[in-house]
Amino acid sequence: MQDSKVMLKKYWHLPILIVAAAISFKLRVLNPWDSVFTWTVRLGGNDPWYYYRLIENTIHNFPARIWFDPFTHYPYGSYTHFGPFLVYLGAIAGIIFGATSGESLRAVLAFIPAIGGILIIFPIYMLAREVFGKKTAVMAAFLAAIIPGQFLQRSMLGFNDHHIWEAFWQVTVLGTFLLAYNRWKDRPLRENLNSKQVLYPVVSGLSIGLYMLAWAPGFISAFLILAFVFFAMLLKEFVDSDTKNLTAIASISLIIASLIYLPFAFHYSGFSTTLYSPFQLLVLSGSAVISGVFYQLGKLADDGFFEKVGINRKYGLPAAILTLTAILTGIVFVIAPDFARNLQYILRVIQPKGGSLTVAEVYPFFFTHNGEFTLANAVLHFGSLFFFGMAGIFYGAYRIVKQRRFVEISLMIWAIAMFIALWGENRFAYYFAAVTAIYSALILNVIFERFHLYKAIESTVGVKTKFSSFRVAVAILLAIAAVYPTYAFADAQSYYAGGPQKQWYDALMWMREHTPDKEKYDNFYYQLYPTPASNKKPYSYPFATYGVISWWDYGHWIEAIAHRMPIANPFQAGIGNKYNNVPGASSFFTAENESYAEWVAKQLNVKYVVSDVEMETGKFYAMAVWAEGDLHLAEKYYAGFMYVTQGGQIGYATSRWDVPPNSVIIPLRIPSELYYRTMEARLHLFDGSGLAHYRMIYESDLPSEWKRYSSFVDLTNQSLVTTVAFQEAMRRAIYGVEPSMGTQEVLYKYAYNQLYKNKIGIPVKLSPSGYVKIFERVKGAVVTGKVGSNVTEVVVNATILTNQNRTFEYYTTAKVVNGHYTVILPYSHDSSYPVKPVTPYYLRAGGVIKKLTLTEKEVVNGETVRLDLI
Repeated sequence: MQDSKVMLKKYWHLPILIVAAAISFKLRVLNPWDSVFTWTVRLGGNDPWYYYRLIENTIHNFPARIWFDPFTHYPYGSYTHFGPFLVYLGAIAGIIFGATSGESLRAVLAFIPAIGGILIIFPIYMLAREVFGKKTAVMAAFLAAIIPGQFLQRSMLGFNDHHIWEAFWQVTVLGTFLLAYNRWKDRPLRENLNSKQVLYPVVSGLSIGLYMLAWAPGFISAFLILAFVFFAMLLKEFVDSDTKNLTAIASISLIIASLIYLPFAFHYSGFSTTLYSPFQLLVLSGSAVISGVFYQLGKLADDGFFEKVGINRKYGLPAAILTLTAILTGIVFVIAPDFARNLQYILRVIQPKGGSLTVAEVYPFFFTHNGEFTLANAVLHFGSLFFFGMAGIFYGAYRIVKQRRFVEISLMIWAIAMFIALWGENRFAYYFAAVTAIYSALILNVIFERFHLYKAIESTVGVKTKFSSFRVAVAILLAIAAVYPTYAFADAQSYYAGGPQKQWYDALMWMREHTPDKEKYDNFYYQLYPTPASNKKPYSYPFATYGVISWWDYGHWIEAIAHRMPIANPFQAGIGNKYNNVPGASSFFTAENESYAEWVAKQLNVKYVVSDVEMETGKFYAMAVWAEGDLHLAEKYYAGFMYVTQGGQIGYATSRWDVPPNSVIIPLRIPSELYYRTMEARLHLFDGSGLAHYRMIYESDLPSEWKRYSSFVDLTNQSLVTTVAFQEAMRRAIYGVEPSMGTQEVLYKYAYNQLYKNKIGIPVKLSPSGYVKIFERVKGAVVTGKVGSNVTEVVVNATILTNQNRTFEYYTTAKVVNGHYTVILPYSHDSSYPVKPVTPYYLRAGGVIKKLTLTEKEVVNGETVRLDLI
């Protein structure tokens, strides 16, 4: 009986940790299962597909891996900032399970982020235990398992990215560092160094090194440790700390981390905070040296040096620490300006501007796109635990004032640093989740103690104790308030793992199989590539290559699925802009005429263009912001709002204030005329109609939920208000939800027909089209000839049938100059592509109408075809 009580007292926390792991497994593996193992093994998001590309290549070249990739950011290539930890973890796992490529490899990789999300509860437990004790630690581990938002989403089945491992290793660094400090504290330094105790800082250093190998900017852990040492030394007379052992632990940890990082320190020759460069090695080794100098200053203070030179002990060491810090900072900025600029980059990361503000994970966490402060994101990403966590932080500050414990000060420094990062960028929510879990557990521990919950639990196992039932009830209600809403958010968010829609996957698989040089691209895809001195100039490819341009979101999918070379990618490379005439995706898709788009395409050797309905609608704003340089400059592409009066009439207003009373506003901004002249609108909305050098060669199927709008045809005899699609839009409008993208496309077309068709002239059917469309850039056949007198314009049209059995009208016009016309036409009638004309071209000049068919040779080579219209 006595033994069982001892075992219960010692190991009571293990069942709770097992339950936490089980809940985490449900949320991260079971719930999203059907969204990952579907029509293929679908990895989530964007970056997991690039990891898949790196891991697949590494398996084929094991143990070598890619450090420079000419297959992306075409035609320049990109230095690879994805670290070796996850690449080799995935490659080794694939080799062990005999899964070396394709779906089988993706099936193995899909589990890796979930493993990280489940395992992280244990370093969170360790860190909280070292600072606040076992009860708080157990609660922190349990709460971490149920936190929703980015922390959950980046650790779910399929999302094989380094983010969860960043959080895992950062918490492990802090936990092992404070564990080492607690084990060394108040023991002679020499004794610690000459015993097994030395393993504690070694493990801490190993954790720092692995953090760095998971994410190159993990050098911030060195700055955190320096901050711990700095404040411990600065407040030595007021804080309960063992600075001698602390500085020794810091130096040993950072030296070990430097040795682990050393083999990877020169894959990029310059200084970079994100690439594996000497910069991080200098930070680690320099921080180790600074910690050693701090140790010597502390030793001088202990030996009475400051008193000997006439300085009060209380002020001598802080003054020396501040002076040394100022001198070192000055030296860095004067002697190593490149190094200093990289340090300053850390601040720029948490102060995004311009186009960066259109990246969801980069936008400031506590603000709407209108600049208004909001806590909506906090609830979405942390549930009700955000409020418990903030209360815990304030209570933790109170404890620091009262108790002055070094470990609590260190944890608070970390919490404040993570809060600043969160304030600056949305993405750091997955870091702040651990802060939220630990400080929520701290405040709940206080509540449970003061409201007798622990006493009530003890009474159930035979401990005689008095407690208030009312207080226990309050404690239980607060526990429910912390746990239930948070878990509910997490459960609701965990069923969809993201990743490419089937339409995207099918389109890119089609591109892989049906565009030129498949064998060459497949072979080159698995090679290792020599690293150039710079990627400012185009890469020297071993065969004639071409680029695929799409929005940056889709670059990794194009590379990993289609085995083709994207111009723009999710590293925000290849985006370009118009304000400085930089060729790239934004300047191409927002080009207001084909000639400017052609200039961009020639600079980047574009052969294929891929567009989807998201680029046509919601993502166009992001393209415009990157192109123009700022949020407000993108407003010129939008004209106002569409509304419906009580009588069922549709109207347009330039602002919400102009909407008539009692009307329902559709939460969708109507584009301006300028939008309809952009390449994105010309390509996707108009199917490329009117363009001389771009022809559709493939379009995807419609998503199943769109197919009920297939009867949404040209509304000659039908009111828009009576259609199923419009009713759906209105239903969503009443609840303040944007219409689905299929409906948005149709509403864009309706607004065009009502407002701008007479100015632009291109006919558009009022129906949804393919989700993804692929266009080929061609020279186009040059058709020229004479026309009769008094003819000022030649009109050309042909009916195009797509691979989805949808038809649209290709329509263009040519001006007549001195009795001659010239028009460039992109479609041939004998093309091998599945999208082609099903009628001849009809050329109209006054009363003269002639038919014309073109060959693929004429279109591809840009041959001249003469056809007089007289």
